[in-house]
Amino acid sequence: MFMNATIAGLLYFLSFPPYDFWYLIFPALYLFYYSLISKEKPFLSGFIFGCLAYGVILLGIQSIGLEAWIPLTVLMGLIYGIFAKLFSYLNTKSENNFFVLLAALAIFDLLRSYFPFGGFPWGFSSTVLLSGPIDSLLFFEVPLYFKNFGPTGSSLLLQSLPLIIALGVFSKNKQKIYLKNYIIFSLIIFTIIILNFVVGDYQNAQTETSELDIVIVQGNSPCPGAKNRCNNERQKIYDSHLLQTQSLNGGFDLVVWPESSTGFNNDPGIHTRVQNDISIEALRLDSYFLIGGDRPVQKKYFENYGIFINKNGEVVDQYLKQHPVPFGEYIPFRKYLDWIPSLSLVPRDMIKGDGQKIFMVNDTKISAVISFEGSFQRYIRNSVLEGAELIVILTNQASYGESGMSDQFILMSMANAISNERPVVHAAITGKSAFIDHNGKVISKTQLFETGTLSETLETRQNETPYSKYGNYLNYIFIISGAIVFSKKFIRPVG
Repeated sequence: MFMNATIAGLLYFLSFPPYDFWYLIFPALYLFYYSLISKEKPFLSGFIFGCLAYGVILLGIQSIGLEAWIPLTVLMGLIYGIFAKLFSYLNTKSENNFFVLLAALAIFDLLRSYFPFGGFPWGFSSTVLLSGPIDSLLFFEVPLYFKNFGPTGSSLLLQSLPLIIALGVFSKNKQKIYLKNYIIFSLIIFTIIILNFVVGDYQNAQTETSELDIVIVQGNSPCPGAKNRCNNERQKIYDSHLLQTQSLNGGFDLVVWPESSTGFNNDPGIHTRVQNDISIEALRLDSYFLIGGDRPVQKKYFENYGIFINKNGEVVDQYLKQHPVPFGEYIPFRKYLDWIPSLSLVPRDMIKGDGQKIFMVNDTKISAVISFEGSFQRYIRNSVLEGAELIVILTNQASYGESGMSDQFILMSMANAISNERPVVHAAITGKSAFIDHNGKVISKTQLFETGTLSETLETRQNETPYSKYGNYLNYIFIISGAIVFSKKFIRPVG
């Protein structure tokens, strides 16, 4: 009974790194939607699909412990189960209407970006396309979709194809209707793109670009993972980053140290010794520094920061992370869950920052997001709206282990780079670190658990794409159109 949902879950995770069979995303979604249209106990079908797909996609969380991986897997199963129930209900009420079901997909993708606990955007279907041959003629439209609609809107476009095929196969007597529906859908997309690029001012808004020479310092950890404690790990991480920086010969505009490379006893914002260490290197290299770390605040809280240091070695400003990782950087409902022993690994809750920060490197505006925030489209886009010409992601990734989650994260950075037409510096403690240009191309990257430095020259940008300007408007367009179709045709008047 649940074979379609099971096979769909298998194919779905195989389309993501480390497997990278990107083309399997289409049959995966086809089988999943077909199982829901054919009413195979939709909640259970959705639960099976969500648990199986995300249980493998998120395998890296096992390095934290099964008590983290199992609840997250079950949570994703429940989320997809609820979605499947709603999808099946709307399918029955609307008599398999394409636009109503498309609205359900649009709502689901928006909601999962914000709920629960601030959202979980990992595993958006459109990102797998970026592991395919995006430089080929077959994929020429993919960057166009991301620039116009972003990762969420592009996922809606991708999902529309297996959805219309599933509807056509299931409702054989309505194939001509579904073909007509998809032609209308395609014309709407085409019209929006034409309006954005012809009537809009995107092409005319191109401005002068600049270049920055940037180096990522990947200091690594002697014992990565939340449970792999070793003596003086934080000190060894800091010492490694300092040693790698001391090996540089200069010629860089910006030196980037990732999340957790400093902090606690090695906080440049507090400890004179650490600030002096970095000041010496800033003066020697004639470079700005952007450095990640965390600091305790009283006994119960901490801050996750990105400190910006100028060429004179002075702490100029800092960015505070806004989006803590649930059960990683704070415990929801802590007072009711203190009895769980493993939660002692998170003894403090993170204090949230209150917005994006812009730092000036020479005459170029840059902005930072920290770790989990880099998977959220809204934080990257907010930085661009604040004027950022280049985005830096400071991340740790020690908890990912040897899974494919580091490559999955890079795919999301690629998607955000294309969507906002901004280069991205993706800097990690244990790897993989990467330089991504404004077209989403990975110029260079490190390997997992590699100690060293990586440098590139990136061309910064100032223009705004349609997605940067308008956000996830495509989803709202089809939510509204689906609601109109549903209300006019399928809600019977009382009496």
